[in-house]
Amino acid sequence: MGETRKMFTELSDDSETVSTEYLQEVLQEIAGGASAFSLHEEWEVWFRHLLPRVVPRCHERIVDWLFESLCSAFLQVDLATSHRGRNAYDGDEVLSTLGQVIMAENRWKDGKIVVGNILYPSNNNPAKRWGWANVSGDLAASLVVCLRLIGDKELQGWVDSIFSIDCPYWRAQLLTWHVGARPLLNGRIKFPNQFDEWTANRNNKNPSIGWDGSHVVGRMQGDTIVAEAIFPKGRVSKFKSTFEAHLANADLSKWKEEILEIPALRSEVGRLIEDFEIN
Repeated sequence: MGETRKMFTELSDDSETVSTEYLQEVLQEIAGGASAFSLHEEWEVWFRHLLPRVVPRCHERIVDWLFESLCSAFLQVDLATSHRGRNAYDGDEVLSTLGQVIMAENRWKDGKIVVGNILYPSNNNPAKRWGWANVSGDLAASLVVCLRLIGDKELQGWVDSIFSIDCPYWRAQLLTWHVGARPLLNGRIKFPNQFDEWTANRNNKNPSIGWDGSHVVGRMQGDTIVAEAIFPKGRVSKFKSTFEAHLANADLSKWKEEILEIPALRSEVGRLIEDFEIN
């Protein structure tokens, strides 16, 4: 938009060793640039180069996880190019790489999260709050990316795996996400860039399910309509029924008891957990 274009020349030297902050800015520029001006070919080419090189670095962060910026850029590129058929991304390949980031070995121990390596990374702030009242950006982004790409035949197994994790932090986030995602699950909103609008309209009482860069992922890129919804037709309704069937079969009273035993969860999201109902 200025007289001189900013060029990210360090990527030409070694994109695998540039700083986390630099990579985050590059990915944010690709996602935001596509939203404002439509996807330029050079942004698409560079993103395809960066995707496999940044996936191993997704555990890095500057405030937000680098993974979140990568997901936002991926969704923008995928929305703009998925109509190409064979030239679009291989959904299975992306699911096995980007879609598996949140399950990386260093994030888990004995079937439970390693606090600080996944979901909210720290309570290093004046209020000493982790942020559990909202959904962590890595989980929020992962759910949307996977739900966009997962096949109908694989959906049941994927949701089964989500609910197989016996961890109170994880389960607290699932319940929080379900509350925050109700307008998405009910079909009232279609894209991530509507998430913040819904939260604002609810006077911030609704948990946030957005992540770094999700506010630019929408129906339009520049003057072009790239999609009518982020998910394939019928995908959300199938996911909703499967997800809520698991909730109906879960021992929610036990879930709540275990969640509320953790002081930080009880303090930050206790009311939502106590009041949680499927409908």
